[in-house]
Amino acid sequence: MRQRVITGLVFTLLVAAFVIPSYWFSGIMIAFALVVGAVCTYELIKAMKAGGMRPCVPIIVMGDMIPLLILLVSYFMKVQMTTALCYYLLIMLLFAMASVVIPSVVRTDGEIYLHDGLITAAAIIYITFPLYCLCSVSIFPEKGWFYLIPALFASWVSDTCAYFSGVTLGKHKIVPHISPKKTWEGCIGGAIGCALAVMIYFDLIIYRLDDFNTNIVVFSLIAFVLGLIMSVMSQLGDWVASLIKRRVGIKDYGNIFPGHGGMLDRFDSAFFTIPSGVLLALIVEFFIL
Repeated sequence: MRQRVITGLVFTLLVAAFVIPSYWFSGIMIAFALVVGAVCTYELIKAMKAGGMRPCVPIIVMGDMIPLLILLVSYFMKVQMTTALCYYLLIMLLFAMASVVIPSVVRTDGEIYLHDGLITAAAIIYITFPLYCLCSVSIFPEKGWFYLIPALFASWVSDTCAYFSGVTLGKHKIVPHISPKKTWEGCIGGAIGCALAVMIYFDLIIYRLDDFNTNIVVFSLIAFVLGLIMSVMSQLGDWVASLIKRRVGIKDYGNIFPGHGGMLDRFDSAFFTIPSGVLLALIVEFFIL
């Protein structure tokens, strides 16, 4: 427990060392995403190979680099965030579709490598989409950095609340075949804790940042619901990572963070809350302002 808490604090400080300066220099967030993406890609490929899978590594590496080019071109074109996201979806989904058949085309032994192509395409989207969203929300909107905070940290707030709720109150298992330690009490505690944190943040920061056409009570209720959604997505992200680990037969993706595992173990939930946080930011801007 002590090691887990200390590592968690050190990890939070490391992330803050990138996130806080990115308020003034958005390029720092790109560097952060590149580091996280590179390490997570390495850990995911290693895990898949440990489970007997054969992802096409050159295609994955190429697929990881293309979003960076899309981001830079979009930035110099001075487009809106929604346009930048559309560029990513159109280009990367086409690339992922091509990645499904490329392994069967380039290998000349007459075998069909559909499974290898599918996991290659899935790995590319799994890693690049949330990190592209993270960079987009920090670069393109004028006040996007303030929406970046809950999108990035909601998952860890949810995980922390779920962990302590589960340890103190957990009795009823929720998905023992996927994650044996997860309980309904922990899930509910994580959701409520995350919802309260997001509501407080939105009330103190977001509501005062823009001129909203709704009163603070209604806005608080909306923010609370948004926090619940982000917590659900966070826990789904954790389950997806657990499914992969159980399928390939490993406990953790790595050992970079003692007591927490690898980089992917720390960002599995965030990979699901980051896109949902960006979507919620768009919803707030378009429908609540």
